[in-house]
Amino acid sequence: MTLYTQWLTMGLMVGSGWLMGVILDTYRVLKSRFRLRGWVVSLVDLLYWLVATGLVFGLLMWSNWGELRFYIFVAIVIGFALYQVWFSRWVTRVVQWVVQIVEALLRVLMRIVYVTLWIPLTAIWTVVRKLWELLLALLRGIGRFLAWLASPLLRWMRPWMNRIWGRLRPLLLPYWNLWLRLRKWLRGKKEPPGDPPDSP
Repeated sequence: MTLYTQWLTMGLMVGSGWLMGVILDTYRVLKSRFRLRGWVVSLVDLLYWLVATGLVFGLLMWSNWGELRFYIFVAIVIGFALYQVWFSRWVTRVVQWVVQIVEALLRVLMRIVYVTLWIPLTAIWTVVRKLWELLLALLRGIGRFLAWLASPLLRWMRPWMNRIWGRLRPLLLPYWNLWLRLRKWLRGKKEPPGDPPDSP
């Protein structure tokens, strides 16, 4: 491995240690802000180390085809220590500031959605429901009025309707029994076949 490759690998490992510190501080801020607990913390810790390992291995493969030397670990520790001493406080503040901005933007977005979509849709639904209830009440009133108007005619026609039904009843009895058997089969209950109603 040439001297240039060694210096390149050294610089990349210092940078990877620095980047690992940035990722770790970002994770700490998010963990504190969203109050992560339990198995979520363990899962994120595992993901952090997987990402860190993949980062170091990828940089090693790019710089020296994965040749592992002792100074590589020293460079990673130096990069991480330099970050903790000089950059950790500033990066933590920047991450907190970015999180606050994102939360404020999300609150504004939710407020816009609430005002422009939710409130109008709720008002429209209320109006439609009231109109539907009014229409149903109107139809019920019309039906009762028509039934009241037709009640004398129905009383006058009842004898004729009873005669017609008496002639049709023997013809409809087989279909009635078939319907009862079909309903018994669908419900799984025993219902003896019976006669259709005496009058319509």
